[in-house]
Amino acid sequence: MRCRHFELVLIVIVLLCARAFAQAAPAADSFLAGSRAAPGNDAAETSTETFSARVREVNLLFSVSDWRGRFISNLTPSDIKVLDNGQQPQSLTYFLRQSDLPLKVGVLIDVSGSVGTFFSDQQQAAAIFLQQTLRRSDSATIMSFGGESRVVQDFTSNLESLTKAVHGLSAGDTSTAIYDAVTSACARLSTNAGSSLARRVLILITDGEENSSHSSLEDAIEAALQSDAIVFALNTSPNRVFTDPMLQKLSKSTGGSVLNAHGARALKSAFRKIDEQLRNQYLLGYKPPHWQADHSFHKIRVSSLRFGLHIHCRKGYYAIE
Repeated sequence: MRCRHFELVLIVIVLLCARAFAQAAPAADSFLAGSRAAPGNDAAETSTETFSARVREVNLLFSVSDWRGRFISNLTPSDIKVLDNGQQPQSLTYFLRQSDLPLKVGVLIDVSGSVGTFFSDQQQAAAIFLQQTLRRSDSATIMSFGGESRVVQDFTSNLESLTKAVHGLSAGDTSTAIYDAVTSACARLSTNAGSSLARRVLILITDGEENSSHSSLEDAIEAALQSDAIVFALNTSPNRVFTDPMLQKLSKSTGGSVLNAHGARALKSAFRKIDEQLRNQYLLGYKPPHWQADHSFHKIRVSSLRFGLHIHCRKGYYAIE
């Protein structure tokens, strides 16, 4: 009897222990879950810290010409030197010849009364340029400006729509707001800039007679640099000595240039030069030293280690995340 009684007591003890363990198991699971969650939270915090401290990659589009003005297409990374605020980049991430990279072109046409004499020539030359330059992967927008700027044709690859928009323009505005128009056009070029890699180009056709902008020349240059757009200014004025300096400052800051466009022949020649430069470009990526998104301006200097070559690129960028 005592033996049976002892066995019965032992069985009861085992059952009670099993029950107690079953009740304690969820608490243990909860503790383990909490232990797993903690590293997850730490990882999330670490990921956030890494994200906020990441180094921005600067994309630099440029072209190279020799002393005769002919564009060079066989450059290598060992042929150039890049300085960011006077310091070498942390590293070069890529170096590509980008003649096949899609173009995103803004054609900004002055429709003030002062350009009326040669306006039909401008229309014809612009239409020919678009037809000869744009490919299926490219897109363009047509914008006009006098006192105010407006979009005549939004971005499209349809040459018929673009040509129709160009030929549908007429000149006659009494004022000319070049800086406002460039600022607005550059903002449009940078729309959805991060969605795909493209070369952004603004072609400004004007006689350079600015008289009514609310923005300044510095505002226009800043807008161009922030949008990573290269500005080509086609000066249609017969007196370029008065208007070239402003257009030079605007275009050269972005890696572009001012071209003589007074008359039908000069216009066609100017567009041919732009097309040639666009088809002989390089895209370089680098990680800048001591990156901080403080909106400061970083000066970029690209020099060639090959004698007699000239680099065409923007003069800098704003440190914006």
